[in-house]
Amino acid sequence: MKKTVFIPLMATGVLLGCQEANQSQAKDASAIEQKMQKPLWAGSYSGTTPCMSCASRCEDCPGMVIDLVLNQDQTYELRRESLSGHNAVEVLKGRMHFKDTQQTQLELLNVKTRNMIFVDLENQMLEIRMDQTAQPYVAQDDFLLELGKA
Repeated sequence: MKKTVFIPLMATGVLLGCQEANQSQAKDASAIEQKMQKPLWAGSYSGTTPCMSCASRCEDCPGMVIDLVLNQDQTYELRRESLSGHNAVEVLKGRMHFKDTQQTQLELLNVKTRNMIFVDLENQMLEIRMDQTAQPYVAQDDFLLELGKA
């Protein structure tokens, strides 16, 4: 003799709903974990600085636009564009390394000039420093890059 088994559809819907909620919570937890693992210095920074031959802004030169992306794996992409139009856009990619344990001083490898960077996590900015010495420029406010808001 055949027995008929009834499964209430409401119970099945509740079970599927719970499974979807658990998957959603797992995805949310994974996203939070990834954000927590991302270094605070990683991100896209941009600003306008004096041209390569100047140590401060001058009236005759509109300067250059700098876009710098610092990746979690300690690689970077640097894009420099002269606003005067005299030079071609320069795009440099490579590795970087920190010169201190606090990760506030970094060097962009394979960049010949303006490759020393001070990381200001409190203000979410980078400051380009003088080559070799990593000392601030006298007009250091002219060499700031701000973290992009994405």
